[in-house]
Amino acid sequence: MQKSVRPPAWLWFNLLSLDAPLIALVWQDFLSRCYPTVLHVTGRGVLGLTVWAIYLADRLLDVRYPAPASESIRHQFYRGHRTFAQTLFAIVICIDLLVTCLWLRPAVFDNGLLLTAGVVAYLALFPLTRWGASAWKKPIAALLFTSGTFLIAWTGAGHPLRQLGWPAAAFCALCLGNLLMIGHWSRETNRPMERIPGVWLWLLLLCLCLAGARNSSWFTAIIFSAVGLCALARWGRKISGDARCVLADALLLTPLLFR
Repeated sequence: MQKSVRPPAWLWFNLLSLDAPLIALVWQDFLSRCYPTVLHVTGRGVLGLTVWAIYLADRLLDVRYPAPASESIRHQFYRGHRTFAQTLFAIVICIDLLVTCLWLRPAVFDNGLLLTAGVVAYLALFPLTRWGASAWKKPIAALLFTSGTFLIAWTGAGHPLRQLGWPAAAFCALCLGNLLMIGHWSRETNRPMERIPGVWLWLLLLCLCLAGARNSSWFTAIIFSAVGLCALARWGRKISGDARCVLADALLLTPLLFR
């Protein structure tokens, strides 16, 4: 049985799964400025609450089974505070449903139904069938995260694929690389840079973004995040796995530089 470790103060934001909704909201706002979109407070709130609820649910489903020999501090936290996490999830999902049903624009609501079905399938397919280690989990998670961030912009675009296809693909690749690296670091692996899945993805992403940027703030922010994550993978091996995970998420907040 693993010994319970008291988490440091700087890790609590991550333990409560607040990092993912913050990242989604930052990029959603940035998207609305790079590619002008009507973005109301309701749309922001629903995205933040939904992403938060999904991450809480994913963690709770992961700890339904006995703890493995080596478990991240995040999963240890949810295993040790399951009742608190379940109560928090119930509160978040109730507020999310209330705001969605009463105030979300009908067009966004309709387009969100398909995405909701995808999220339900994701939560059922991977944690409940114990396919959590499947190679498909992180790519699908990155795709769903991207879809949620782009939902409102996609709804209001005249030609969604032509206008937003490339920005969405670049952002999805960024999210995927981030998830792959965090997956390794959360298990305290200390592999060389070239052996971490996602590093070569970063390098490819950089090349693609540099080729398609054309003075775009959107692609520049993605490049900054990718460079930071490459540097963290290359020179951050003396930092603890938990600290690297927190820094990896912080490096996705580069849109805040473009105010």
